[in-house]
This record gives sequence, C-alpha cells and structure tokens, in this order.
Amino acid sequence: MSHVYVTSDWHIGHKGITDRFRTQFPNLRVHDEYILNNVLKIVTKRDVLYVLGDVALSGQALNDIRAANIPAKMVLIRGNHDQLPTIDYLSVFASVEGAFRYKKYWFTHIPIHPMELYRGMNIHGHCHRGGPYETERDSRYFNAILEFNDYTPINMQVVGTIMTERYNNKGKTHERTKHTGSSNTLKGSIR
Repeated sequence: MSHVYVTSDWHIGHKGITDRFRTQFPNLRVHDEYILNNVLKIVTKRDVLYVLGDVALSGQALNDIRAANIPAKMVLIRGNHDQLPTIDYLSVFASVEGAFRYKKYWFTHIPIHPMELYRGMNIHGHCHRGGPYETERDSRYFNAILEFNDYTPINMQVVGTIMTERYNNKGKTHERTKHTGSSNTLKGSIR
C-alpha cells in the first residue's frame, strides 16, 4: 500500500541552524544524519513525499540527500532558501513546484493568505516558531515543519484527521500534540 507524506524545512547543510533553531543537535552533521535517517525509517518506494521547501542549502547538501537513496517519489515545493538551479533539484526530486494542489490542500512553503483558502486548507512550512495555527488557532493551516513533527515526515491521512479534529473543535482551548510515533505511518512504530 502506498502513502503520501509531507515534511518541510530540512535545512540540510545549513550552517548555523543548530545554533539558532535546532539547538538540541550538537552539530550540523548530526542534525543532517538524524533527519535523513528519520525519512528513511518512514517512506518506501511506493510512497510520495512532498518536501515543502528549504531542503538543501548547497550543492553538497543536495548530494547528501541524493546519497541517502530515499526510496519514495519526492516532490519539492521550493522555499526561500532553495537557491540552487532547478536542474540541480531535479536530479533528486521528481518535480519542483512553487505551490501544489493536493486534494483539498494547498502545499506551499510560506503560509498563504487566509482569503485564498475559500476552497481548501494550507499545509506549509517556513514558520519555525509557529504559523497561523500555532499563533491564531486557524484550523485551516497545518505547519509541516520538522520542529512540530518530531523531525519526521507525517502521513497525509494523519494530517487530514488532525485538521478535521481542529475544525470540529474550533474555539476550544487545546494544546498542540505531537503527530508522529506509531500513528504517523499507519504501519507501526517508527522507533
């Protein structure tokens, strides 16, 4: 059975990321290996993985992703740090997009304006400290950034369930819960 996963902001090869946002990692090498290993634990060759930007900050970082031999079909939604030529990304990703419509969801790197969500919801990255859901409790948004998802891709079936629960519980105070672990893959434990 195939699955669709979403993730964002790997920041492979991003010098300084472990000093500013991801201080739990002792250095960039450990950071990069941890993220790539988590991806490899989740996806299979039958799966599709949407990476919502800020994937690799150098040619060497992109080579590291290529060397990881991630088996899934990968689609990149470009982010503000994805500055390499498109042809370079196409050596790793099946396609490179600016935004992508998947069922009722818009996949983007940066959250889109609420007025554009009249017929859908937005799965995004970019917001390391919280996006529209985390700050305003807008249930139409899901932040797929690694910091909010145990540094692991998240199954879109799980995202759909989470967003439905949020919509049904609008106005109620609740804490953000982690969305990975055994429920993430629908295949069993990832640990």
